[in-house]
Amino acid sequence: MAEPEVDAVWRAEFKRIGEQQLRDALNSGSGFTDELKRHAAFRWLGDEAEAQRLREEQTHHYVQWTLVATVAVVIVGLIGVGLTFLR
Repeated sequence: MAEPEVDAVWRAEFKRIGEQQLRDALNSGSGFTDELKRHAAFRWLGDEAEAQRLREEQTHHYVQWTLVATVAVVIVGLIGVGLTFLR
């Protein structure tokens, strides 16, 4: 494993390159001759995939609760309209 400072520089480079171009470079075999940097790239891609999964999970959670809240508001509104007609 590389020194933390070197790893941080590589991670910044990977972020500038972008996920797709980094994957292409790794798959072509010509992108990285340094084995430590190659392993760092795979770790960074894994970290990015995990971060993306967590963002999607959090978004799903918010959408789900927004839907529940919306349905609850509609039900309360319908009850209110029903009570208005009963008077």
